[in-house]
Amino acid sequence: MAITDAPDAALSARACLQSEPARFLRRTQGRETFVWGADQIGKRTIERARGGLWPWFRVRSAGEREHQNLLELSACGVPVPRALAWAEIRRGGERVSVCLMERIEHTATLRDLLAGAPQPARRELARELIEIVIRLHAHGFIHRDLYLQHVLQRSSDGALILIDVGRVRRARRWRTRWYVKDLASLLHSTPANVTVRERLEFLARWLTARGIVARGARRRWLRAIVRKARRIATHVPRDERASVGAAAP
Repeated sequence: MAITDAPDAALSARACLQSEPARFLRRTQGRETFVWGADQIGKRTIERARGGLWPWFRVRSAGEREHQNLLELSACGVPVPRALAWAEIRRGGERVSVCLMERIEHTATLRDLLAGAPQPARRELARELIEIVIRLHAHGFIHRDLYLQHVLQRSSDGALILIDVGRVRRARRWRTRWYVKDLASLLHSTPANVTVRERLEFLARWLTARGIVARGARRRWLRAIVRKARRIATHVPRDERASVGAAAP
């Protein structure tokens, strides 16, 4: 099954369901990200039924979810790769799905850019990032994997592009802890050269945009975000940990 407005993209999505790509960008158990064609990225997921049963009629595949997230985010003005197609096949208690999207040409992730940038350049990048995060949350989206490694700077125009949106969820009303998780993920992935003042300025802009202006409330948010960032640091591989302790506000 494939859904797309472009027949060629639908055929391409079906073709890569069972193909062996020439190059993998990331490969873990049940999940693969790879270059497909000249200008596309494929994300393929293998999902297995639990207890021999799968509620097919109620649960969308990972490929369909990511494709739909890309469409909805783009419609709300959040900069993401262009969605091209999705497809899935089912075999017994297993479902294989793929989402095809635009390949974003870039030279570095936002985390790498910040790590090597002087303060004026960092502030400019932070201004663009906070606008993306504010827009994301204002439209009811929670990213759930909002690390700086998941923001790319497009080579053609220098714009920041949000990626890895397969786990994005949208609701009219979210609990505070989901926003805390997104902001803590950003804090955790912030390189050590970003100053405490810069981090506080970023959070202050987000809080103001959300209408949180009381000093006590802002301090509670700060404490919750720092606590969550430190917990995140204990649950990720050592080589991916950012400096959170002394560098955190």
